[in-house]
Amino acid sequence: MNKKLKVIIDTDIGDDIDDAFALLFAMELDFDIIGITTVFQNTIQRARIAKKLLKLYGKGYERVPVFAGYGTPLAQAEAQYPDLCQYTPDIELSEYAPDSADNDDAINFIINSCRKYKDELTVIAIGPFTNIAKVIERDSEALNLVKELVIMGGAFYKQYSDWNVICDVESAKIMFDNVNNIKCLGADVTHKLRINEENDKSIVNSNGSDAQKYVSEIYKKWKDWSSSIGVLHDPLAIFYVKDHGICECEISPVAVITDGFARGLTLNVSAYSKAAYNNAYSTFDFAKNHTLAKEVDRERMISEFMKCFK
Repeated sequence: MNKKLKVIIDTDIGDDIDDAFALLFAMELDFDIIGITTVFQNTIQRARIAKKLLKLYGKGYERVPVFAGYGTPLAQAEAQYPDLCQYTPDIELSEYAPDSADNDDAINFIINSCRKYKDELTVIAIGPFTNIAKVIERDSEALNLVKELVIMGGAFYKQYSDWNVICDVESAKIMFDNVNNIKCLGADVTHKLRINEENDKSIVNSNGSDAQKYVSEIYKKWKDWSSSIGVLHDPLAIFYVKDHGICECEISPVAVITDGFARGLTLNVSAYSKAAYNNAYSTFDFAKNHTLAKEVDRERMISEFMKCFK
């Protein structure tokens, strides 16, 4: 019998719908989710949304602990954050309270899990990387003990500042500089995964399980807020953990630009052999390579995800 894939999901569920898609997908794929941590701005509301989805899905997932992590990026001052676009009043019920609203508990949970499970564990980071940076600051080796750190973020073949990086550039730099062989699903690849109108209607009109209907409900709220249609950014990170063959990948060092108009770029240092022509690379650590998705099997990925709504 195949052993279940043991994962922690670090997520900013509650804004773009792709995080809720990703969590539902992970449960449909029967992942052993040992815990969820939330990140960026209103992390308590995010934790409550995750808790509700887990409870509605059931099948043991209602027992998965959820920790509200750090909401404020490293270089910013503490602030109060508004309600999320997927907010519904019922998430305030006590049954949807996070297992801890102490930011440090989220970080300690990740560290302790990394040291307990080591290469049995994959950490999946699908939001800004504040919690990941906090883990590194507290325990620089923890994330290098696990099987993989799989992220959705950056852009490596079309150079622009992706959302999950630009929201906390300093944390992204700490992550890329200190974790070995990150598996990166960049936005320049995930943007190829916009669903079509038929799939959109299947999700909007879902009449399946309670969990599917909840995802449909918050999808419609997000569509009203964004005037958009779903893109499977974060679900690709989930499926990549199950099947690396969904993407064509290359190995390269990555430099995160923290200053000037290029702030937030995740520079694919090896692309086009440009490092050989730039004296600034003379002190760069070329030994720390990361796996970068270059292409995705679009049709198969969308087909696999849409099984959640059959």
